Amino acid sequence: EQLKNEIDSMRKKDPVGRRVSNAYTGWQSHDGCDNNPAFIKCIRSIKRMMRDEVMLHLGVKSGFQVEFHNCWANINDNMAWNRPHLHNGCFMSGVLYIKADGDEGNFSAIDTDARVVGAHPVMPKMKESVQFQPRTGTMYLFPSGLMHMVEPNLTDKDRYSISFNM
Repeated sequence: EQLKNEIDSMRKKDPVGRRVSNAYTGWQSHDGCDNNPAFIKCIRSIKRMMRDEVMLHLGVKSGFQVEFHNCWANINDNMAWNRPHLHNGCFMSGVLYIKADGDEGNFSAIDTDARVVGAHPVMPKMKESVQFQPRTGTMYLFPSGLMHMVEPNLTDKDRYSISFNM
């Protein structure tokens, strides 16, 4: 609830936000959530999980630093969605759902290459597109070069999330 309230406050201060992949009436903050005091505990947890779980799974044992490239907030209200896009130029990307009941539009990973989508040799290769129903507290991590989108929110509920690149 605290993070949702902070995102509402950010939108009130900057009602236009920015337009990147968000479509229709969706709002997106400018970068900087990773430096916002309200998000520090959350960001610290994401970094720790990347360092202690994901990097070890990928075979990286030590000698690395997990750093955020950028982080921003999203609000997708009725009919808002995010167009298919990539986050090229970073290692991993992710989204953490701050408020989502699962019926406000799926997160879709889109297969753009019949051979390989993932670029990491120890990761399973995706042969087809997959969809996930976002729920509060769920985080999806993916290679930054993975084409993805968020389907339109067909409910009257707002979906809140933060997205990031590392």
